[in-house]
Amino acid sequence: MNPIITKLAGVSFGECQQNIKLFGNRDINSYCLKREPSNPYDSNAVWVGIGTYHLGYLPTAIAREIAPLIDAGRRFEAEYVSRNGSPYHDTVGLTVKILEI
Repeated sequence: MNPIITKLAGVSFGECQQNIKLFGNRDINSYCLKREPSNPYDSNAVWVGIGTYHLGYLPTAIAREIAPLIDAGRRFEAEYVSRNGSPYHDTVGLTVKILEI
């Protein structure tokens, strides 16, 4: 599977903003992907984070592709690409590259 570069979804919920500000940088090179099949909003949800720190989710269309592969035993990680922000807002986002490992 070719690498996929994407912005994370759901970054404004819970502690994601705080966690992206702490861990969304080049010093933290990779993040784990975990399936969340019991997610009430999307049964294909793929959680992105570091340890227990949640940063966001893969966007729905990408999760729909990746979730069955994870369920089949294939392993993926997300690598840091950039932290996204605006000089006009405090909200930040994170762009990552999804790679099979």
